[in-house]
Amino acid sequence: MQDTAFLIKSSFRDPSGFLYWKNGELYRQINTVYSEHYEHLMVSGLYDRLAQDKLLIPHEEIERGNNSAYRILKPETVPFISYPYEWCFSELKDAALATLKIQRIALEYGMSLKDASAYNIQFHNGKPVLIDTLSFEKYREGEPWVAYRQFCQHFLAPLALMSFKDIRLNQLLKIYIDGIRKWPHLSRQFFATLKLQPCICFNTFIIS
Repeated sequence: MQDTAFLIKSSFRDPSGFLYWKNGELYRQINTVYSEHYEHLMVSGLYDRLAQDKLLIPHEEIERGNNSAYRILKPETVPFISYPYEWCFSELKDAALATLKIQRIALEYGMSLKDASAYNIQFHNGKPVLIDTLSFEKYREGEPWVAYRQFCQHFLAPLALMSFKDIRLNQLLKIYIDGIRKWPHLSRQFFATLKLQPCICFNTFIIS
Protein backbone atom coordinates (compact mmCIF):
# COMPACT_ATOMS: atom_id res chain seq x y z
CA MET A 1 0.00 0.00 0.00
CA GLN A 2 1.44 3.36 -1.06
CA ASP A 3 1.83 6.07 1.58
CA THR A 4 -0.24 9.18 0.91
CA ALA A 5 0.67 12.55 2.43
CA PHE A 6 -1.50 15.66 2.47
CA LEU A 7 0.10 18.95 3.36
CA ILE A 8 -1.77 21.40 5.61
CA LYS A 9 -1.51 24.67 3.70
CA SER A 10 -2.23 26.93 6.68
CA SER A 11 0.93 25.73 8.44
CA PHE A 12 3.26 26.91 5.65
CA ARG A 13 3.42 30.46 7.00
CA ASP A 14 6.18 29.34 9.37
CA PRO A 15 9.55 28.60 7.71
CA SER A 16 10.52 26.53 10.77
CA GLY A 17 8.34 23.61 9.69
CA PHE A 18 4.87 22.44 8.75
CA LEU A 19 2.12 19.93 9.46
CA TYR A 20 0.90 17.18 7.18
CA TRP A 21 -1.41 14.19 7.23
CA LYS A 22 -0.11 10.76 6.23
CA ASN A 23 -2.31 7.69 6.19
CA GLY A 24 -4.74 9.33 8.58
CA GLU A 25 -2.05 10.38 11.08
CA LEU A 26 -0.87 13.94 11.79
CA TYR A 27 2.86 14.71 11.58
CA ARG A 28 5.02 17.80 11.97
CA GLN A 29 8.21 18.34 10.02
CA ILE A 30 10.87 20.48 11.67
CA ASN A 31 13.07 22.17 9.10
CA THR A 32 16.82 22.38 9.53
CA VAL A 33 16.65 26.17 9.95
CA TYR A 34 14.88 25.62 13.29
CA SER A 35 17.22 22.90 14.61
CA GLU A 36 19.07 25.07 17.16
CA HIS A 37 15.84 26.28 18.78
CA TYR A 38 14.27 22.81 18.80
CA GLU A 39 17.32 21.26 20.46
CA HIS A 40 17.28 23.94 23.15
CA LEU A 41 13.57 23.34 23.73
CA MET A 42 14.19 19.63 24.30
CA VAL A 43 17.56 19.71 26.12
CA SER A 44 16.81 22.64 28.44
CA GLY A 45 13.87 20.85 30.05
CA LEU A 46 11.29 23.37 28.82
CA TYR A 47 9.43 20.81 26.72
CA ASP A 48 9.19 18.38 29.64
CA ARG A 49 8.02 21.15 31.99
CA LEU A 50 5.29 22.42 29.68
CA ALA A 51 4.13 18.94 28.67
CA GLN A 52 3.97 17.90 32.34
CA ASP A 53 1.97 21.04 33.17
CA LYS A 54 -0.32 20.28 30.21
CA LEU A 55 0.47 23.61 28.59
CA LEU A 56 2.10 22.19 25.44
CA ILE A 57 0.79 19.33 23.33
CA PRO A 58 3.16 16.36 23.74
CA HIS A 59 4.78 14.69 20.75
CA GLU A 60 6.79 11.64 19.78
CA GLU A 61 9.93 11.86 17.68
CA ILE A 62 9.34 9.50 14.77
CA GLU A 63 12.55 9.87 12.82
CA ARG A 64 15.48 12.07 12.01
CA GLY A 65 14.95 13.87 8.75
CA ASN A 66 17.25 14.58 5.84
CA ASN A 67 17.94 17.54 3.58
CA SER A 68 15.60 20.31 4.79
CA ALA A 69 13.83 18.06 7.31
CA TYR A 70 15.59 17.99 10.69
CA ARG A 71 13.04 15.96 12.66
CA ILE A 72 9.66 14.36 12.07
CA LEU A 73 7.28 14.54 15.05
CA LYS A 74 3.97 12.87 15.73
CA PRO A 75 2.00 15.21 18.05
CA GLU A 76 -0.78 13.96 20.27
CA THR A 77 -4.08 14.33 18.43
CA VAL A 78 -6.57 16.97 19.54
CA PRO A 79 -9.91 15.37 18.66
CA PHE A 80 -11.96 18.56 18.51
CA ILE A 81 -10.65 21.75 16.92
CA SER A 82 -12.24 25.09 17.87
CA TYR A 83 -11.43 28.66 16.91
CA PRO A 84 -11.09 31.89 18.91
CA TYR A 85 -14.18 33.46 17.32
CA GLU A 86 -16.17 30.48 18.64
CA TRP A 87 -14.98 30.87 22.22
CA CYS A 88 -16.85 32.60 25.00
CA PHE A 89 -15.21 35.38 27.01
CA SER A 90 -13.90 33.05 29.72
CA GLU A 91 -12.36 30.67 27.18
CA LEU A 92 -10.54 33.50 25.38
CA LYS A 93 -9.38 34.80 28.77
CA ASP A 94 -8.13 31.34 29.80
CA ALA A 95 -6.26 31.02 26.50
CA ALA A 96 -4.66 34.45 27.05
CA LEU A 97 -3.58 33.58 30.59
CA ALA A 98 -2.17 30.24 29.39
CA THR A 99 -0.14 32.07 26.72
CA LEU A 100 1.29 34.44 29.32
CA LYS A 101 2.10 31.54 31.65
CA ILE A 102 3.88 29.69 28.85
CA GLN A 103 5.92 32.81 28.07
CA ARG A 104 6.89 33.26 31.72
CA ILE A 105 8.00 29.63 32.04
CA ALA A 106 9.87 29.77 28.70
CA LEU A 107 11.97 32.67 29.97
CA GLU A 108 13.07 30.54 32.93
CA TYR A 109 14.61 28.14 30.41
CA GLY A 110 16.19 30.73 28.14
CA MET A 111 13.47 30.74 25.50
CA SER A 112 10.61 32.98 24.41
CA LEU A 113 7.45 32.69 22.33
CA LYS A 114 8.13 34.11 18.88
CA ASP A 115 4.43 34.29 18.14
CA ALA A 116 1.33 34.51 20.34
CA SER A 117 -1.50 33.69 17.95
CA ALA A 118 -4.79 32.68 19.52
CA TYR A 119 -5.05 30.07 16.77
CA ASN A 120 -2.08 28.24 18.33
CA ILE A 121 -4.19 27.43 21.39
CA GLN A 122 -6.69 24.60 21.57
CA PHE A 123 -8.80 23.26 24.42
CA HIS A 124 -7.71 19.71 25.09
CA ASN A 125 -9.23 17.71 27.95
CA GLY A 126 -10.86 20.91 29.15
CA LYS A 127 -7.65 22.98 29.36
CA PRO A 128 -6.02 25.50 27.00
CA VAL A 129 -2.88 24.01 25.47
CA LEU A 130 -0.33 25.30 22.97
CA ILE A 131 -0.33 23.09 19.87
CA ASP A 132 2.56 24.72 17.97
CA THR A 133 5.87 23.22 19.07
CA LEU A 134 7.69 25.64 16.76
CA SER A 135 6.48 28.76 18.59
CA PHE A 136 9.65 29.00 20.69
CA GLU A 137 12.99 30.61 20.00
CA LYS A 138 16.11 31.12 22.09
CA TYR A 139 15.87 34.30 24.14
CA ARG A 140 18.50 36.99 23.71
CA GLU A 141 19.14 38.93 26.89
CA GLY A 142 17.61 42.41 26.97
CA GLU A 143 15.29 41.97 23.99
CA PRO A 144 11.57 42.78 24.42
CA TRP A 145 8.96 40.11 23.80
CA VAL A 146 8.72 40.00 20.01
CA ALA A 147 5.20 38.50 20.12
CA TYR A 148 3.71 41.07 22.50
CA ARG A 149 1.99 43.07 19.77
CA GLN A 150 0.41 39.90 18.41
CA PHE A 151 -0.73 38.97 21.91
CA CYS A 152 -2.47 42.34 22.24
CA GLN A 153 -4.13 41.98 18.84
CA HIS A 154 -5.27 38.37 19.38
CA PHE A 155 -6.20 38.50 23.05
CA LEU A 156 -6.21 41.87 24.78
CA ALA A 157 -8.07 43.80 22.05
CA PRO A 158 -10.93 41.29 21.59
CA LEU A 159 -11.25 40.80 25.35
CA ALA A 160 -11.53 44.58 25.81
CA LEU A 161 -14.15 44.78 23.06
CA MET A 162 -16.15 41.92 24.57
CA SER A 163 -15.91 43.39 28.06
CA PHE A 164 -16.59 47.08 27.38
CA LYS A 165 -18.64 47.04 24.17
CA ASP A 166 -20.40 43.82 23.12
CA ILE A 167 -19.78 40.21 24.15
CA ARG A 168 -20.33 39.14 20.53
CA LEU A 169 -17.37 41.11 19.18
CA ASN A 170 -15.09 38.08 19.37
CA GLN A 171 -16.63 37.42 15.94
CA LEU A 172 -14.24 40.07 14.59
CA LEU A 173 -11.49 37.45 14.84
CA LYS A 174 -13.22 35.65 12.00
CA ILE A 175 -12.59 38.71 9.80
CA TYR A 176 -9.28 39.88 11.26
CA ILE A 177 -7.48 36.54 11.33
CA ASP A 178 -4.16 38.26 12.09
CA GLY A 179 -5.65 40.07 15.09
CA ILE A 180 -7.57 43.26 15.73
CA ARG A 181 -5.39 46.30 15.01
CA LYS A 182 -7.79 49.10 14.04
CA TRP A 183 -11.29 49.75 15.33
CA PRO A 184 -12.81 52.38 13.00
CA HIS A 185 -16.34 50.98 13.39
CA LEU A 186 -16.60 51.72 17.11
CA SER A 187 -18.34 54.71 18.62
CA ARG A 188 -16.74 57.71 20.31
CA GLN A 189 -18.49 56.69 23.50
CA PHE A 190 -16.55 53.42 23.51
CA PHE A 191 -13.22 55.19 23.12
CA ALA A 192 -14.23 57.60 25.89
CA THR A 193 -14.84 54.58 28.12
CA LEU A 194 -11.41 53.17 27.30
CA LYS A 195 -9.78 56.42 28.37
CA LEU A 196 -10.74 55.42 31.89
CA GLN A 197 -8.62 52.27 31.35
CA PRO A 198 -5.20 53.74 30.43
CA CYS A 199 -3.37 50.41 30.51
CA ILE A 200 -5.80 48.80 28.03
CA CYS A 201 -5.84 51.92 25.90
CA PHE A 202 -2.04 52.02 25.65
CA ASN A 203 -1.60 48.34 24.88
CA THR A 204 -4.38 48.08 22.32
CA PHE A 205 -4.03 51.38 20.41
CA ILE A 206 -0.46 52.62 20.74
CA ILE A 207 1.34 49.27 20.64
CA SER A 208 -0.97 47.62 18.12
